[in-house]
Amino acid sequence: ISIVCSCIEWSSHLYYQIRAGLKLPSRIPHRLTATVVEQTGDSSLSSACVHENNVHSRIFQILYRNEEIVLNESMNFRVHLLLDGERVEDALSEADFQLKLDLHFTDSEQQLRDIPAIPVISSRTLGLHFHPRRGLHHHVPVMFDYFHLSVISVTVHASLVALHQPLISFARPGKGSWLGKGSLETGPDQSSISLENLVFGAGYCKPTSSEGSFYVPSENCMQHAYKWHKDLCLLLLNAYRGLHLYYTVIMKEIPDLPQLKLECIAFLPQTPW
Repeated sequence: ISIVCSCIEWSSHLYYQIRAGLKLPSRIPHRLTATVVEQTGDSSLSSACVHENNVHSRIFQILYRNEEIVLNESMNFRVHLLLDGERVEDALSEADFQLKLDLHFTDSEQQLRDIPAIPVISSRTLGLHFHPRRGLHHHVPVMFDYFHLSVISVTVHASLVALHQPLISFARPGKGSWLGKGSLETGPDQSSISLENLVFGAGYCKPTSSEGSFYVPSENCMQHAYKWHKDLCLLLLNAYRGLHLYYTVIMKEIPDLPQLKLECIAFLPQTPW
């Protein structure tokens, strides 16, 4: 996310900070990690930093009216989602990703000693309509209140980069809470479908110990596994293709950008979006 600020103010020696955080519904088990590109330290006085998975821009000062400040803060949010393996694409399309942007302000230099305590004066939330095949590439102005800050310019890029078995533990909604709203539990869900049944279908029967390695799944189970694997591969290939096409367009529109040659996947089918 790159931010360009156009500020309108009627005083001097005022300090501002933009804070960004990615929000997901608590009903979806997930793990979120925020990082800052080329982070130089933990202090946000002179550079952006991460605090509790929220990205804090550097502190910037407004000295005169109609001042424009270029922040160029770039940040990454990596999200691991635990999804229904039988409807991965639909689950990703239905996920409610939100980008929360907060404007913090102080006119006290002493308060800069405790940056997390700087009060928020305005907040905006962007709904991110992410499509797993196309990704999301959008540039939008975000209006805060008129008195403190007129607008910031935000560029958002999102893409599906991997599909794999759960490799980390996720927090799950408490079982005793209504509609899953309550305390969070960690660990495996005993009622969830096994990997074998997910791959080979509901008709798959786990072999007995006597059958050992000689057990061969039925033809229906094998066809189910082939289709399931093919669908996941096509989803990843289409996600790569969507990112490749957008990057190609950007390179043509802005020839001054560093030209990187991307591998072209010629065998990818032209799946309609």
